[in-house]
Amino acid sequence: MTIEKISIIDSLGQEFVLPKTFELRSEPIARRSTLLDMAFTHGARDVSDGMFTSRYIEVSGKIWAYSDAEYNQKWDALAEHLIKENIKIQNKGRQIRIKKIVAINHDYPSQVGYHYGELSITFLAGDPFWYAKNASVKEIEVTSSPKIFELDVGGKVETWPIITIENASDNTDFKLENTTDDEREFRLQDAGALNGTTIIIDCENGTVTRDGNNVISVFSGLFLRLLGGRLNQFKYTGANCTITFQYFNAWI
Repeated sequence: MTIEKISIIDSLGQEFVLPKTFELRSEPIARRSTLLDMAFTHGARDVSDGMFTSRYIEVSGKIWAYSDAEYNQKWDALAEHLIKENIKIQNKGRQIRIKKIVAINHDYPSQVGYHYGELSITFLAGDPFWYAKNASVKEIEVTSSPKIFELDVGGKVETWPIITIENASDNTDFKLENTTDDEREFRLQDAGALNGTTIIIDCENGTVTRDGNNVISVFSGLFLRLLGGRLNQFKYTGANCTITFQYFNAWI
């Protein structure tokens, strides 16, 4: 049986595989909880939003070598990736997005007669969820309106898609609603959304562009999310187009 090693993925997709002596520990996370004391009543009222907090990831292991030069070479190869920004930690076929490194502990035990070191690195993941290595892409052809369709979303928690609208005719006023998510919807009223134009709605980063131009000013409503582990039903109202969803399945 082949066991996947822990690896670091940089923003360019380059992968550094850690030695097999390394292991990963994921700190527990909790839902945010804020209690407000109420006058003339016992206890308190929960006024939090119930979202999850950030998460700490600890990667630790041992480095072995035949000489100081080889040891330094191995450490430098790893350290090169630790100073990069927007990295991901990959483990067991899933990735977690790292905000920054919190601490690095590097010990060189002197009691042993060979070149050996113990290393522990603590990472902070602002986004506490693990994501699939590869994005899911689903395409819907719209030839009549309104168009009702479903997406069977994997994972177990919500994820934010990039939605691409490729217009097959003039489409200056359209709406897209996730009826499964309490009828959450957005609307675009854009006089420039003509036949042949492409609109990209990045629901994670909160951006809207038409052929590369910022058109957030004509966007109203809420950015859509996909609810994990279930069918999500959508309703599109507008002109003919092709709608493409790109997203990463997510887990706690």
